[in-house]
Amino acid sequence: MNERPTFSMTPSEPTQVLPPRPRTGSDTVVTVDRDRRRHRFIKWLIAIVVVALLAIAAMIVDQTFRARAEKDIATTIATSVGADASTIGVTIHNRPFLKALVTDELQGLDATIPKATVARDDTTVTFHDVDVHANGIRHVREKSQTVAETMSASGRVDWSELSRLAGAKITYNDDAGETGRVTIVREMSVLGARVDVSITAVPGVEATSRRVTLSSPSASLDDIPIPDVLLKPILKGITSRFTLPNLGNLHYESLKATPQGLDFSLVGTEVKLSDLTGR
Repeated sequence: MNERPTFSMTPSEPTQVLPPRPRTGSDTVVTVDRDRRRHRFIKWLIAIVVVALLAIAAMIVDQTFRARAEKDIATTIATSVGADASTIGVTIHNRPFLKALVTDELQGLDATIPKATVARDDTTVTFHDVDVHANGIRHVREKSQTVAETMSASGRVDWSELSRLAGAKITYNDDAGETGRVTIVREMSVLGARVDVSITAVPGVEATSRRVTLSSPSASLDDIPIPDVLLKPILKGITSRFTLPNLGNLHYESLKATPQGLDFSLVGTEVKLSDLTGR
């Protein structure tokens, strides 16, 4: 008889058990994307913080150099006009200021000077409440060569200072504020007697000579009008010594009488710093 083969349910060799495969569904993909986005965000955040810190540091350095330069300019002005540097205000218009270290130029500068005494040749005048505006300033590193493309200034000469300059007492004589007239009282000798001559006129300035002018004059002696033929030499004697300081290319543009004194304005182009400081 034929024998039937026998089969065993137990394998003759050990079976390798494999670990379960990880799921590759949508949850895993979303998690990986989130991690990548998080890392990317952190990198961008760090970069932004670094840039911000560098910008703040640059701003602090720029402001420090600007403040130092403004202080140096105030000291230079104070030295040249006999003022206290702490009372002088200086503002540099450069954004950023450090650019001036490369270009050797300043875009603009403003200065306020409460009191400035300017001496040129034989003329010394004290100005008050002076405001200066300069633009296009070149060669800022060398003071002797510094030039402003344009400059304007305004201020006031008090009546006491004007009286000293003119050698006669000068007062405001325009309560209505319309004519800008002043009164000049000068002592003169007439037939051996000292008498006061009273003159009223409108002050102005001659740009070329810097001499203060007196237009539309009238004069009297003890309320008796003085004829023009006698008035002219009197006026000449006053205006001949009534001269304002030479400021180079910064020219006197106008004078206006006010209760506090004569308000003046100046304008100029290619103005040298050395002409203003006398150095």
